[in-house]
Amino acid sequence: MVEQDVSGAFYAVEKNLKRTSLVMAGAAEKSFAHLQEQANAIAKEITRQTGQKDILGAVLTSDEAAHIYRESYLYDREEVFFADVNRKEEPYFKRMLSRFFRYYLCDAISKKSKARNLKELFPLVCGEMAEMPKEKEKTVAFLRNGQAMRAFECFAKPLGGVSAVYESNFMSACESVYTNHATYAIIPIFSTADGRLNSFYRQIEKYELSIVMTCEIDSDDGENTTTFALVYKDRVYAKAEGEPLYECKINLDDLNMLADLADAASYFGAVLCSSEALPTAFSGRNNTFDLIFGLENANLGGFFTYLALEYPQTATVGIYTKLMSGAKK
Repeated sequence: MVEQDVSGAFYAVEKNLKRTSLVMAGAAEKSFAHLQEQANAIAKEITRQTGQKDILGAVLTSDEAAHIYRESYLYDREEVFFADVNRKEEPYFKRMLSRFFRYYLCDAISKKSKARNLKELFPLVCGEMAEMPKEKEKTVAFLRNGQAMRAFECFAKPLGGVSAVYESNFMSACESVYTNHATYAIIPIFSTADGRLNSFYRQIEKYELSIVMTCEIDSDDGENTTTFALVYKDRVYAKAEGEPLYECKINLDDLNMLADLADAASYFGAVLCSSEALPTAFSGRNNTFDLIFGLENANLGGFFTYLALEYPQTATVGIYTKLMSGAKK
């Protein structure tokens, strides 16, 4: 008898929840329609104030776009009326709902522009793009050791027609590119033993170099793996077989924003591959993170629109290709 009562109670609750879900679905559909209207209004205002006809170009190249977006999107300031008994749930509920609405809104804004592939988006996200070197004799500078040699072999395939130049250290390799004594350099940027190798990233910044592609190479004993970067003196887009990655640095006022970014990546079809906290001495600020996103199946316009409007302080490190595994077999 007790079991029947319990079963009946579960049935009644489930029926009520389904009925409530239908009401919520109807309200959500209305919200989507209103967000589309808001996207239209925001896009028109951004193009009007920036003087750019293409909304995606305006969003990705104008600082004013993020300001207009923040002033126009008012959802965070609205009330969500909860009964007193559930008042403590309101801040979390509001944050989760607002998070999703902002994803949808940014996606709707991006769709006011024509779709672009990664090569077309590259100069908007990374800045002016140079051409890949076309000289017959392209040289690659690096420190001669087993891992770096395997990295050179991995990079040589998509580059074609390159020769090795051996240097006494990785800093000299970077300097060779900076002084035009070498076309490219190979330097380690990450290891499974030490994480992000900040000292080598400093060399990239010091010599104003850009990452063109990366590969992962196992150590001689097979215990660790090092990620090597092929770097060049200008920003270039090198199409190669592998996974396209976007690397950036973001300062977060609230560490909960990492959850926002991970969810955003998932929503837009990207993948948050890694998140590394940067030392204050390197970044100059607390709570600065180096983030790497995989873009293989991403909605590129929506994803970069979201970053530009929600995190305008994002500093792009680069867009580059992670080659198929070059690990030692």
